[in-house]
Amino acid sequence: MKYFTLLLLVAVTAFAVNFEGFAQMHVVSDSINYGEGLQNWGQGGFRVDGSNWNVLLNASRVKSGEGAVVPRFYRNHLEAHLESRITFGGFTINPEIQVNKDLDSAGVVLPLSLGEGYRNAALRPGLSLGYTLPGVFEVNGTGRYWKKDVVALDSDVEDTEWTEVCYGGDVLWHTPIGGYLAVGGVSHQTKLDAYDYDQSWSRVDISAGYVPLRFPSRTFLTAEAEYSLYTGEDYTGLALPNRFTARLRAVQNVARNVMFNITFSQAADFYEDETRFGPFQSAIRTQYKFEGWGNVPSSIVIGGQLTESAITTRLGELEGRISIVSGLSALVTGKLWYGPSSVAGTGGYRTREIIGGGLEFRMNNGMNTFVIYEREASNLAPNDVWGKIRGGVGFYPAQF
Repeated sequence: MKYFTLLLLVAVTAFAVNFEGFAQMHVVSDSINYGEGLQNWGQGGFRVDGSNWNVLLNASRVKSGEGAVVPRFYRNHLEAHLESRITFGGFTINPEIQVNKDLDSAGVVLPLSLGEGYRNAALRPGLSLGYTLPGVFEVNGTGRYWKKDVVALDSDVEDTEWTEVCYGGDVLWHTPIGGYLAVGGVSHQTKLDAYDYDQSWSRVDISAGYVPLRFPSRTFLTAEAEYSLYTGEDYTGLALPNRFTARLRAVQNVARNVMFNITFSQAADFYEDETRFGPFQSAIRTQYKFEGWGNVPSSIVIGGQLTESAITTRLGELEGRISIVSGLSALVTGKLWYGPSSVAGTGGYRTREIIGGGLEFRMNNGMNTFVIYEREASNLAPNDVWGKIRGGVGFYPAQF
């Protein structure tokens, strides 16, 4: 590790690069486990940027407890993700690797109702390649490999090696009239050696979209449609249906400091003997920017989202950052969420109300720290209210 650090410092000193480091701590604790349960994690890493390359290392530790009321899998693991991106002459190379080490075995569910198990470690290398001719076409390819060390809770199986391979690619052509056409595909294979489980599925995507070339000032509109042809089965053993999805997105900048963002999407699934409507999603987001009283930009964001399929979820939220003085800002948050619940006595659905406030301080040297208190209420049986504190710190200490 010390040799890697020395080489990094030499590279940063010898070349015109930008070095950024970051760190954050997050602790959540509630006694009834209806919210996020018992969880704490720490995250840190660095990013080095050059003229046509970058390297990013992200390491974190996550620990969450199993609630007595709502069953949860216990997690206590370290995770490290290292990736880099190199660009030259329209080409992009993006190698990456992710390593998970479980400090205590983490619970997993095996496919096809084969039971449950515990993961001890996981490894996932990957590589993406791409070529872009701006305004004309794009070609991309990606491959990833997962290897998980799993101990099965089965009297006849002591452990099993869980491996997954996923690869695919796509080609996108930008037409001269503002539209685009794309064709792509992906293939995925899962193996559990001790169970003689070997299942694969694949998908081919055909999509088209249109972005008007002539539109009013500060207005953006895009519409697209995609048809996906599936082969194979899901983890439950059911055949995967083909899916058609239509999407629409509109962005309107009413003024330089006021923006609206609206999106809609609707899917339909085609089975052998019937057609079902897939998920419907709609969302709206409004952002208002203003100067405030300090030297940090202030903003207020109001948004709403609706998703309907076999289940329904609704979300309304408010987020605000108001600059007070010399890098100090007040934070405001509010959320109203409605969705499915596994808690007995809630009728299958429940409502969560979250309100909170806090402070954020941004220093001249790039350091950023915040703390926020949130009060959450839920229409459980009986109604319950609890609070939690979130806080973090980020820093970007050196630039060369």
